[in-house]
Amino acid sequence: MRRIAVLLVATGLLVWLAAPALSSRPFVPRVVEFEQALGPSGWVRADGGWRSPVVRAPKRFDLVGLRWRAGEHATRIRVREAGGGWSRWTLMAADHAGGAGAEPVWAGGADAYQLQIDAPPRGLRARFVNATGSATARDRLTTPLRRAVHGALAAIAGPAARAQARGAPAIISRAAWGGAQCPPRAVPAYGQVQLGFVHHTVTANTYAPHESAAIVLSMCRYHRNDNGWNDIGYNFLVDRYGQIFEGRAGGIDQPVIGAQAQGYNGVSTGVANIGTFSQAPQTAAGVSATAELLAWKLSLHTVPVAGQVAVTSAGGSSNRYPSGQPVAFQRIAAHRDADKTSCPGDAFFAQLPQIRRQAAAIAPQYAFAPVASAVSLEAADRTLDYPQVAQLSGRATVGGGAALAGAPISVQVARGRGFVEAASTTTAADGTWTAPLQTRYSRSVRAVAQLPDGTLVSSPPLQLQVAPRLTLRAPKRVTTGRRFTVRGSISPRRSRLVLEIAREGADERMHTVARSAVRVRRGRFSTRVRLRRPALTRLRIRFRSDARNRGARSDVYLRAVRRR
Repeated sequence: MRRIAVLLVATGLLVWLAAPALSSRPFVPRVVEFEQALGPSGWVRADGGWRSPVVRAPKRFDLVGLRWRAGEHATRIRVREAGGGWSRWTLMAADHAGGAGAEPVWAGGADAYQLQIDAPPRGLRARFVNATGSATARDRLTTPLRRAVHGALAAIAGPAARAQARGAPAIISRAAWGGAQCPPRAVPAYGQVQLGFVHHTVTANTYAPHESAAIVLSMCRYHRNDNGWNDIGYNFLVDRYGQIFEGRAGGIDQPVIGAQAQGYNGVSTGVANIGTFSQAPQTAAGVSATAELLAWKLSLHTVPVAGQVAVTSAGGSSNRYPSGQPVAFQRIAAHRDADKTSCPGDAFFAQLPQIRRQAAAIAPQYAFAPVASAVSLEAADRTLDYPQVAQLSGRATVGGGAALAGAPISVQVARGRGFVEAASTTTAADGTWTAPLQTRYSRSVRAVAQLPDGTLVSSPPLQLQVAPRLTLRAPKRVTTGRRFTVRGSISPRRSRLVLEIAREGADERMHTVARSAVRVRRGRFSTRVRLRRPALTRLRIRFRSDARNRGARSDVYLRAVRRR
């Protein structure tokens, strides 16, 4: 019996250790996130600022970033590594996107850290991610065993998962680096790829090849959970060994909108090089991988690799250019060219001409024909009066412009940072489709078609403007000096309207003589009005445009006569 019990326990342990390998996903340790508040005690003056005491973290950590209440501070950090030695002091990049704080740095299993800040901020907290399975003693014991079992079985099963697309270089998929532990908050949004921005991640340069996947996973979790983004910001990441990683979800061959170059995300793709290249340059392998990736990606979207392109700035606090201004960029540009940042570091910035030359030399092998698969979207009327239904239509095509029959079409509306499905249909034999869409509010709408191989193609977004329905009722004849009631409704509901009173003048034109705010309750309003002069009078209830609806108005005319 004892032997049987031991055998059962051993069998159960083996199944537990092998479970990831037996699934379709590679083994990735469980991600652990935690944080720690830093109080004011123990800080001392040093090097023109303040240095914290050595702080032991609650668990071992691979990535650490900072948050505080308000303001910007120059911050450096060093970490105590797993072997007991200390890293060099690293300058932490200011967090321009997530609020008051500093962008995370890679620590690789550290257990303690020390900060140096120009002035200790209020509400200082350190936020940690561990993605290597070393957070606790138990993790450090079981992770190597599970990795070994998985590695042995994976060697039998075949190579790790790769993200595949037309002629793409070797790209490590989200599934391979653990993207299942960092699911996007919303479905991806699609734009156009007209240029590529090159970044660096401002993390340590000293990491092993097998650590890169954990770095990408840690950054994804930090971007998603600490910065509050939809997903990892970058479309692709490249490490110092030339490994390329799929970044933001949505398809490596699709024009996925990232969060990597404020004001230009909808017209670009972003490639982040893992490391800090302010002084140290990127490796030859990293430079070559970046060049090959951009040669493929830009060619895939049928845009040149060399030369310049003019795009329109969408503005933003970190943008160098105001909204609406046309800006000319190199097709392969640096993040600092567009936004107020030193990214991708001075040393890597100096390597961009080399990347452009290499990409231009590689691009001819990626001379794709224009992507023929497409779906169009049109609206019979883009300006709607609620409850008018939008009548949408389009056509889906495949290679050579042939009609795509029987294809699923998803009509999606913008919500938050992504799109959600609002209606669905299928294409007819000639590839055409139609779908009604009822919407209470103005929307950005797109159509997404599913190709026979499962690939999704998206139409450019289309803007629908919806004006609310307003009604206004008043007597046709009133006596001057006496109050009368004006009533009406608005749908969809709004809280405030404006009532304008206009009187006919000697020139037979209407002249506004009074204006007042009207409060709305449950979509209805009622207010008392008094006219002092006899004349033909126009009452106008007005709704001014806001983020949800286009402006609207409703008029009634009445005659004011003198009291007898």
